[in-house]
Amino acid sequence: MRVLVTRPQPGADRTAARLSRLGHEAVIMPLFEGSVTATIDDLPPVAEIGGLIATSARAFVMFAKQPVPESGLFSTPVYAVGTATAQAARDAGFAHVVEGGGTAEALLQTLIAHHAPVSNGGKTGRSFVTGKPLVYLAGVPRTTAIEVGLSTHRIRHSVVECYRMTKISYSTDIVKADFFSPVPDGVLFYSANAAKAFRELADTLALDEAIESVRFLCLSAAIADELPSAWRTRLTVAARPDEDSLLTSLSALG
Repeated sequence: MRVLVTRPQPGADRTAARLSRLGHEAVIMPLFEGSVTATIDDLPPVAEIGGLIATSARAFVMFAKQPVPESGLFSTPVYAVGTATAQAARDAGFAHVVEGGGTAEALLQTLIAHHAPVSNGGKTGRSFVTGKPLVYLAGVPRTTAIEVGLSTHRIRHSVVECYRMTKISYSTDIVKADFFSPVPDGVLFYSANAAKAFRELADTLALDEAIESVRFLCLSAAIADELPSAWRTRLTVAARPDEDSLLTSLSALG
């Protein structure tokens, strides 16, 4: 199958390599590119951090950009949205990493279980609870689900915006000549932002006819919600919010 990969680099190259090993033809069309917008100096002092929250592996790029002055930082617990983000945290040097289940909602439930106050004024008693505020290593743009959920459950936290995702513009000629000639059999979506950007691109470039037989594969239901209802009959959501499941669902299409 010819498969369009919409995730940013460097993840797009890794996905393309996996697709090639599975016998598919990968076409890379990132819809966003990321840039680091914070340094370790933007974090609160280690003694004031109860844990780090990350919803993207990109949150840990800044730890590779400069030496970490306080080695104690790597003992700080990290709550990662899923497997890839958790591995990025471990690769950066963090020793205590909790995987949150693959979606923002699942991660939020993990955070509530570990940090939400209980009726007697104490904490939940889980191993990583410290009473100190959590720090969300966030990107721009992002959904507010994590922050709203933490506030609703009275979990103290702050936000450090450490990376920015900027939309990539493509001309009609480039899209039709480089990415849609021939038309891909499937398109992979790893984020709601990418799904929304692709929908807008299809509208702007009048691609409805070109993609009328294309299958759309989404990492989660929240991502699928960003696609038009007219595409739903050709839409598949991965059984679990991880790349293994996403690529398995692709292979199941034949």
